[in-house]
Amino acid sequence: MISSAIEKHAEALFDLAKEEKAVKDYETALQSVLLSFEKEPSLAGCLSSYAVEKKDAYHLIDEIYGKIPLKSLTSFLKVLVDHHLMDHFADVEFAYRKLANEELGVKEGLVYSAAPLKEEELALLKKTLEEKLQAKVSLETRSEPSLLGGVKVAIDGKVYDGTLLSKVEALRVRLLAQGGKE
Repeated sequence: MISSAIEKHAEALFDLAKEEKAVKDYETALQSVLLSFEKEPSLAGCLSSYAVEKKDAYHLIDEIYGKIPLKSLTSFLKVLVDHHLMDHFADVEFAYRKLANEELGVKEGLVYSAAPLKEEELALLKKTLEEKLQAKVSLETRSEPSLLGGVKVAIDGKVYDGTLLSKVEALRVRLLAQGGKE
């Protein structure tokens, strides 16, 4: 039930954003709201609490997010408060982002690397993937020290593995295969 409510709310905002020709702007704003909740968990807790009166939650939304110049953003956040979905905001943002990416032709991917990538490295990787996939690419990074070096990228169910660990494994398999022949 919650999942269908989340999707319906995300779709409703998406439809409004399309009408306003601001799909990307709303995506950015929702990510900003999500980031503010991650930085200040008590804010999300306050907005999702049954103990806080709705008028107080609305006032808080207006104070914090009212400066963002998007016509429907604060109204949407207030609807989430009304329907007690604010504690599922990350799911709402994710559902909206999926719709927005589909509309904008953006493919999302995860980049795994042994150490955090520098901005230049990430930009080059993004450019390379955009050329290869003939689409805009949005990448989220994760550090995975067990990879030793290189990067592994997962996009659209495909994995592009350029890690040192995969190269070592390929070499091991090749050496074992050659060793078995002799």
